[in-house]
Amino acid sequence: MTTVSLFRGLAAGAALACLAPTLPAAESAASPSAQPKKKSAGPALKRIRTIKLFMRDGLRFEPPRFEAKPGEDLVLEIENGDTTDMAHNFLLLKPGTREEVVTQALALAEKGTAQGWVPNHPAILLHTPLLDVHGLATLKLRVPEAVGVYPYVCTFPGHGMVMYGAIYAGVPLPKLAEDPNLPPNAAQGVIAGRGQRPFAQRVFLPDASPAAIAVALTGSQNACWDAGECRLRYAWQGAFIDASENWAGNGSKLSALSATPWWRAPKDAFPLRFGAADSPRPAAKFLGYTMNTDGPEFRYRAGEAEVREQVLPRRGAPGLTLRVRIAEARGPVFYHAPADANTQWTSTVGKWSGTVLTLTPAEAADFTLTLSSALCTP
Repeated sequence: MTTVSLFRGLAAGAALACLAPTLPAAESAASPSAQPKKKSAGPALKRIRTIKLFMRDGLRFEPPRFEAKPGEDLVLEIENGDTTDMAHNFLLLKPGTREEVVTQALALAEKGTAQGWVPNHPAILLHTPLLDVHGLATLKLRVPEAVGVYPYVCTFPGHGMVMYGAIYAGVPLPKLAEDPNLPPNAAQGVIAGRGQRPFAQRVFLPDASPAAIAVALTGSQNACWDAGECRLRYAWQGAFIDASENWAGNGSKLSALSATPWWRAPKDAFPLRFGAADSPRPAAKFLGYTMNTDGPEFRYRAGEAEVREQVLPRRGAPGLTLRVRIAEARGPVFYHAPADANTQWTSTVGKWSGTVLTLTPAEAADFTLTLSSALCTP
């Protein structure tokens, strides 16, 4: 993994500096009028906005564009999240120069690799080196004072004509589908995953912790699985999330759901208990997840037990299923599945007592729950 930190000022072409407050010259100690002065608290620290940019599969930047104020200080955190093992770079350019810079990068020919496919061109305001998959770069910049649309682009051969975006500095954003400064595939990027199913995206979601993971399942079902709390939070039907505002900001704006959830877990309702149905809630720690052809499988530790939980579409009917595997449980396992007037839970094994499912250690090793609701339709 490549990690670099580059600090360059765009307005003056030099590194940004932290400017100390200017102190008044001290008065002469021999002067009878000299009196002690109160120390100034100094100027308040200016908060610098962070923009996170990802290089994604399909030769695209995420987000494809964002707004900034002329002269604004920003930090760009750039990550190569392309799962197809492609290397990418990032160049920020003066307005109207993208195609010229891309052409000059191609002309580097055999010198291109050594230069990271970054040509020597006066329109380049800042750039990263080539980033391998999971490579990271941090750019600290000052947006130019001149109002305009500043393109950013990957100049790796074959990428530059489709892999680009733009900073709108003092210029209103046009409708995404009508933006002349973006590639044709940019409009597809508004919906995370561009329609790919199954798909999982770590993103800020409403009514969830900052560690939420949005899951798009085969068909039309979607779910929020909260890695901060290690549990399923809610499910909705239809299109996936619109994450454009979240990607373009600092996380204060949440991703938007395409529809009202048809099911929500009660607040603070961690479902698993061990030993007794009313035993204390076990501490939970997220261990990661993997994707397969059906959907993501989440791993976490609940107390002393390691749990694998896979979110899947319900086959042949609307709803969700959860395949849960708890390795080497030392005693009975209890799954609390609170229902309401519209919700129904079923399980492949175990015994229900109201809304609590009791499982032996052998049954807990691999069981499947089905969640359906009258609000979830075909």
